Amino acid sequence: MDLSRRVFLQRLGLLGASMVAPSLSRAAQVGQSAGQPGAETIPRATAVAGQRAGGVHFFNHGPGLGRRIAVTFDDGPTPGITEKVLAALRERHLSATFFMIGQRVAAAPSLARRVREEGHEIGNHSYTHPQLGRLPAQQVLAQLQKTQEAIEQATSFRPCWMRPPYGSFRAAQAPIAAQEGLGVVLWNVDTRDWARPGTERILETVLTQTRPGSIVLMHDLHLQTAEVVGRILDGLLERGFEFTTISGFLGTPRSA
Repeated sequence: MDLSRRVFLQRLGLLGASMVAPSLSRAAQVGQSAGQPGAETIPRATAVAGQRAGGVHFFNHGPGLGRRIAVTFDDGPTPGITEKVLAALRERHLSATFFMIGQRVAAAPSLARRVREEGHEIGNHSYTHPQLGRLPAQQVLAQLQKTQEAIEQATSFRPCWMRPPYGSFRAAQAPIAAQEGLGVVLWNVDTRDWARPGTERILETVLTQTRPGSIVLMHDLHLQTAEVVGRILDGLLERGFEFTTISGFLGTPRSA
């Protein structure tokens, strides 16, 4: 089932808290452009990868050596959508990274486990999708811990990378991520597929903006994304890009 972002957040009980302009981390504040309230938007002009704060790495792109890229999906797992994304990846023997919401993992543990069993990496995307940068430390820690536990229980895998919803994560919060052994991954190619702009626009955004080292943001939440993801993957392959997971791209947070 294809959910609008408003309905999705309503179901999580977050609409009032989430539909405000995001407070982006320092690693994502270079060249910020205006976006819709609540949108996960980070400009293409990005900071240098690998900034450190509180001993934690903040990445919004990977090394530009070779032709490697990381394709990532947020906000799942979503029954009926995630399976279509997995099928497109499986048909082309490609790997991706799925940043999952803990509450949705708890609701669909077998689907989360399937993502892992098919060779993809799973990352932490908080438990209920709040703006972490606006929360006190104890609540941030609870969001990360509950998600770590939900993912590990469902998949027997404990993530080492997290992506804050809306890119909202302050440098001062870095020790909280470190406590859970998590590095912070943002993005530098934003499809804005959450706005459901149409499959052609999503395709065009990825194929025109992706460069060696890019981290591409999509969502396994919307039908439009699932419908076009095969064409996106084919277009990137035709351009000679090589696919890897975030850990394959950056290593672990301790070694990155």
